[in-house]
Amino acid sequence: MKAPASLVLVAFFAANAARADAVEDFYKGKTITIVVGMNPPDQHDNDARALQRTMGKYIPGNPAVVVQNMPGAGSLKAVQYLANVAPKDGLAMGIVQRGTMMMPLLGYPDAAYDPTKLTFVGTRAPETTITVLWHEAKVKTIEQATRDEVILASAGGGADSNTMPYIYNETLGTKFKVVIGYAGGGDMNLAMERREVDGRSGWSVGAMRGTHEDWWRDKRGNVILQHTLRKHPEMPDVPNARDLAKTDADRALLDLFAMRAEIGFPVFAPGGVPPERAAALRDAYIRTMSDPVYIADAKAMQAEVAPLTGAQMDALIKDIYATPRDIVERAKNILRAQGAALN
Repeated sequence: MKAPASLVLVAFFAANAARADAVEDFYKGKTITIVVGMNPPDQHDNDARALQRTMGKYIPGNPAVVVQNMPGAGSLKAVQYLANVAPKDGLAMGIVQRGTMMMPLLGYPDAAYDPTKLTFVGTRAPETTITVLWHEAKVKTIEQATRDEVILASAGGGADSNTMPYIYNETLGTKFKVVIGYAGGGDMNLAMERREVDGRSGWSVGAMRGTHEDWWRDKRGNVILQHTLRKHPEMPDVPNARDLAKTDADRALLDLFAMRAEIGFPVFAPGGVPPERAAALRDAYIRTMSDPVYIADAKAMQAEVAPLTGAQMDALIKDIYATPRDIVERAKNILRAQGAALN
């Protein structure tokens, strides 16, 4: 004999209430740590500090939130920690460079993690990848960069600052030379100001504006290339990498890395977080994106807020990892030719 519908509903709501109470009981009096894969001044750190100020009040139990910087190898150190070492109880999250989410796909031997198994919480907004040269650099356009050598700073590893110049050299014929070893965005920017390098690639509009709005406003940072599925509305005259592709194969490769830009500033927890806590983190993140205090912080950072949910991030990562093998192998061969030791 079936139970009456009213009793089924009562049982359903009671079970949901019990799960909510369990989440609140777990987080009450606890502290969530947001691990940042870069040192300040950097937009990843800015994003983490904004979440620190707001997100805790939307998590049941109102836990405290602290930020821990863990730079190294273009955020690889932070991802490795979160994927393999950090507790899987919902008390650890991270914000890292988006390039780390493709390192396993590209066969980086130190990338011992599976992004499709991480617990994605969301991202503030998809990004537009840019190549920026100091305004005093000899080269002024992407067309000039196909004739004259351009020296770019990089954090190394699988970071966009290290990967994208090589992809452009192959598909667009640029003459980018990469100098690795910079700890983070702040160091790379300082190297540009000191004229140690001409610029940096694999940056993003949001990161540039969040840390150096004056460079954007006063054209001290000269954006010579954007790389995105859709042109940035404030840069109609800046060439888009995919539009410069000479062959369909080149465009397919560039589109893979345009999808990478959609990852933005990924916020995630280790895999294996209990589902009810993961759901609470995802809900709190999306609610934070419309919080007045957070919006004010974002405005001060010149940061766009057009968030993707945790579920949307899951789908995006799965799409990236479903890329046809021939495109992935071409990307790997390009990086190998530049000295990358890939599996």
